[in-house]
Amino acid sequence: MTIDFILNGEDVSVQAEPMERLVDLLRERFKLHSVIGDCGVGLCGKCLVLLEGKPVNACIVPAFRVRGAEVVSYEGFCNTEEHDKARQALEKAGLDLCAFCKGAYSMALGYLIEHGVRFEDEAVAELLSSIHCSCSAPSALLEAARFALAEKEGGRYARGR
Repeated sequence: MTIDFILNGEDVSVQAEPMERLVDLLRERFKLHSVIGDCGVGLCGKCLVLLEGKPVNACIVPAFRVRGAEVVSYEGFCNTEEHDKARQALEKAGLDLCAFCKGAYSMALGYLIEHGVRFEDEAVAELLSSIHCSCSAPSALLEAARFALAEKEGGRYARGR
């Protein structure tokens, strides 16, 4: 079947089996290697992408679900203000994430920043704990989230800090 969707801001069209996994489609057809298909069952979180603006694990999303939708991988996310804020927060927390989880954690932080989630909201810990990697401690990731979310002021990103 032909699947037309928006990938990182560009209209794309690809032939795929309806039940082909999005992670395979992105890695094999579009060469987006930030999307890591480590576990294949939605447990590790390293294949996190934004589907219609919401974080999802690409390894459990069938290709037909993206028909007409917008998908953003880390490669597309890198050009956003949210990426810059997430990167700054990770640096401030002293984190140097590995290549396997950097994209997923950065996008998760960016999602939280963009949606103005308060640090106290359980969604913060829930989203960050859905990504598993041994390169960093969960407490350090929460610290990065605290820094990132502290940058929000009245719905606008704080500048000059």
